Amino acid sequence: LKTALMQALDPAKATEILNNITTPGEEMGGGLETVRLLDPKLISTFITNEHPQTAAIILAHLEPPVASLTIRELPEENRMEIMHRLATLERVAPSVIRELDEALQTEFRTSGAVSGNKLGGVEVAAEVMGSLDRTTETSILMAMDEVDPDLANEIRNLRFTFEDILKIDDNGIQMIMKEINQEDLLIGLKTATDELKEKLFTNMSERAALMLKEDLESLGPTKISEVEKAQQKVIAVCKKLEEDGKLVIGGGADQLV
Repeated sequence: LKTALMQALDPAKATEILNNITTPGEEMGGGLETVRLLDPKLISTFITNEHPQTAAIILAHLEPPVASLTIRELPEENRMEIMHRLATLERVAPSVIRELDEALQTEFRTSGAVSGNKLGGVEVAAEVMGSLDRTTETSILMAMDEVDPDLANEIRNLRFTFEDILKIDDNGIQMIMKEINQEDLLIGLKTATDELKEKLFTNMSERAALMLKEDLESLGPTKISEVEKAQQKVIAVCKKLEEDGKLVIGGGADQLV
């Protein structure tokens, strides 16, 4: 770590960071702040040879955009395992954090270390995945399908929600309308925002939009589970179109569309 820091940073900055890391008897709390100061490429070099669980804990403390850049720099064979660990990571016992501190020769400081911190989880993993380019995201999820398909699908569902249809351009909306089951759309719109409904209405013929509005008005009480099921079917169509390269519904911050 010392060699990597000296090569990546100016000597004064590297010395300051090393002092923060190695000061004897210092209370926990500064180690993770130190990691956050590092370049994603340097972080990836640092965690490549660590146990995937160790890497996941470190990534859980990074901002999602930084974590995603770090993931990109990791060897492809490491990515899925680390993301799987991150997605299933929840509370970490203080003893585990202390062991990690010693193993990495750093003192990770966390405000809630005494009671164990909430780290990672499916939501964090999905947010990190959201900052990845589509190729990397697809590669990781396909590999995760082989290990834990339920978790992979849970991440997919969090990556794109029914309301995210608002982010799709008009051409994409029209493509979706041709592919989805109209009954699924009708039920799915039961809990949709007015903004999303209007987005869809404007991408339909006047007659079709009027009919859909009338159907929505006459639609009786519906179980929330049925609404969510219908929405997931619509989302599945969107994801399939994306996988086929016909639709762009997300991707990394630097992706051009």
